[in-house]
Amino acid sequence: MALDPIATRYAGALFEAAKDAQQLDEVREHLTLIGRLVRQHPDLRQLMNNPDVDPPDKVGVLDRAMQGAWSPLTRAFIEMVVVRGRAEYLPQIADAFEAAVDAAQGRLRAQVRSAHPVGHETLARIRKHLEAREGKHIDLEADVDPRLIGGVQLVLGHRVIDGSIRRQLAELRERLLSVRVF
Repeated sequence: MALDPIATRYAGALFEAAKDAQQLDEVREHLTLIGRLVRQHPDLRQLMNNPDVDPPDKVGVLDRAMQGAWSPLTRAFIEMVVVRGRAEYLPQIADAFEAAVDAAQGRLRAQVRSAHPVGHETLARIRKHLEAREGKHIDLEADVDPRLIGGVQLVLGHRVIDGSIRRQLAELRERLLSVRVF
């Protein structure tokens, strides 16, 4: 998934402000929560994208959802984004901000997808190998996806290394369909 240029610009500005205020982790936590809320709740997303709802009302709804537990910097930033009519970008801004913080802290998020649960020892070996390969601290998350049939998919940021049986079967199917039979 590519990051939206508008969201990236807003996230970059917030990143610099949060870095100067030494609030990177706090702002990331709040912004990630706001992005998740907007993504997961269609009614909230609809409200945030509705041009007929006044910006102070939108910020008030978010303030109540956050129970007032967000930093003044995060609140001011959200208010500015909403007033400028960019509330629809909040989830993408949260993603771009998290990516900027991860890059600054030398961290890479990775996901191991498999058809069956992967053991802790295997995950530790994968993490160790990835850290040596990438030269960064790896935050590894494991997910089970039975559609893969077998094997694993490894998602590193925006890169996917696909060693799943499902992909191998799809490639085999394509090769068989492309063979000319006389």
